[in-house]
Amino acid sequence: MSSLRNLAEQNVQLYNAGDLEGLVNLYTEDAVLVTPYGTAQGRAAIREQMSHDKAAFPERTLTIDVVVEQGDTIAVEWTLVATNTGPMPLPDGTEVPPTGKRVEFKGMSLVLMRGGKIAVHHMYFDNMALAGQLGLMPGGATT
Repeated sequence: MSSLRNLAEQNVQLYNAGDLEGLVNLYTEDAVLVTPYGTAQGRAAIREQMSHDKAAFPERTLTIDVVVEQGDTIAVEWTLVATNTGPMPLPDGTEVPPTGKRVEFKGMSLVLMRGGKIAVHHMYFDNMALAGQLGLMPGGATT
């Protein structure tokens, strides 16, 4: 197993365990995390973003479906299953109260490594599908 694949596996283990400090330590000091909710630059901002995610979905399981590696770049398709039992902060500062609903969705992470750590992490997923599963879309859309 390659060192990039090992890092992806370690990331998933730490994420599923809710180990924010362990996760953040996988990133370089100046790392950038880009998600559908916005961009976090530096470990402190990444820690804050991850703490919001953990608060909204404290019980969650991420699994790796596909891994593709090229040089210092790794692409990981994943599946997340979680239940929304905490508030979700939105980019504008408002919060969505917990829905209590279970979600399951696929996403993709494209990660550029530097010095054995994550330097740039682009996370892609359909946040509208997520909102639909949480019952937050008008007309009851769920997909």
